[in-house]
Amino acid sequence: MTLNWSREEARLYQLAAVGLHGKRYPEGEDGVREAFRDLRGVQLDPLPILGRNHDLVLQSRVDGTHPGTFLDLVHRERLGFEYWDKMLCAVPIEEFPLLRGLMEMGGERWEQQREARLDRDHPGAKDEVLKAIRESGPLSTAELRKLSVAQGAHRGWKTTHAAGAALEVLWNRGHLSVGHRVNYRRYFDLTERVIPPDVLTQPTVIGEAFLAGLLRKRVEMVGLLPAGGAAETWMSLRQARSDGLPQRMVEAGELTLVQVDGVRTRFYARPDAVGLLHAAEKVAVDDRARLIAPLDPLLWCRDALAKVWGFVYAWEVYKRPEQRTYGYYVLPIVHRGRFVGRFDGRYETKTRTLRVLGYWKEPHGLPLTHPAIRDAFGRFLAYVEGKKISWPTRTAS
Repeated sequence: MTLNWSREEARLYQLAAVGLHGKRYPEGEDGVREAFRDLRGVQLDPLPILGRNHDLVLQSRVDGTHPGTFLDLVHRERLGFEYWDKMLCAVPIEEFPLLRGLMEMGGERWEQQREARLDRDHPGAKDEVLKAIRESGPLSTAELRKLSVAQGAHRGWKTTHAAGAALEVLWNRGHLSVGHRVNYRRYFDLTERVIPPDVLTQPTVIGEAFLAGLLRKRVEMVGLLPAGGAAETWMSLRQARSDGLPQRMVEAGELTLVQVDGVRTRFYARPDAVGLLHAAEKVAVDDRARLIAPLDPLLWCRDALAKVWGFVYAWEVYKRPEQRTYGYYVLPIVHRGRFVGRFDGRYETKTRTLRVLGYWKEPHGLPLTHPAIRDAFGRFLAYVEGKKISWPTRTAS
């Protein structure tokens, strides 16, 4: 069955699916726990401009959270673990048996090639690193360097030594897990010392059941998953798509196919999409403007964002200044079911000042002086635990 939705219905559904409409989370850590389970994963990123991306994802849904709260809670209470889920994410702990299927596959081709190169050039590195961690407990690359473990030169992704590559490979394979972080540096431990026994002993999800589970998870995370294109959003699922698994799941009632008015691409949605939309329609849209993280699940598929929302967004942190349309670390702003603006900013910890470097009102959006926008920045100031806001002298329309 194919559902036919207007763009307004598709937008409302997607907001509800990603936790931005229809549910008010408790404040503080209780809200973080609940939102994390609902989101089924939060993308991690190291840049600490306004807090980090994962902090920003939670602040748009939960009041009373601050930079550092989320990942500290994830590791301290073993609420989740770190692994690939399209990109590097914190994933709820109960989903470990599903993603262990990806670990046993060795990940994407480039990851398998990286492992083969390490085994060829430094055949004992993985065993050395495992032995050191087994005997010493959680270690980072810094401790392995001090212990002179597997320090042979090895140029690769994020590393110049065999020890760093071995940590990545062992983590990718599920032999190691991130036990905690210190100043965002990862400390790896044996997986059996990180993942709770009741989760670790559950059977690994394999074969088509693994791919179907991963696809359902991806659909739930983004709300609307484009059936065509959007290669980055189909990471680890491209073969499943080409083999016709999504259509089989639609026929079995495990996914819903959605056609949005005026959009050629069709989308996969949750099997209970009709019920979720009806429930969302019964809840009044609140008047809060929400500042959205650059890697929020609402923004994961930029092509769908442009087609369904009419909103073009690119994260410009890796562009040269002269190539940027807006700014370095720009957050979109959602209000009453539409994108109304975007702002570039930074937080200065020494002066506890939130600097709004630029604000751009979307067509038919809201100006910086609108009460809902000012209220959103007030809540954002509380999130960063700041004292004052420095407003731009000029804003673009």
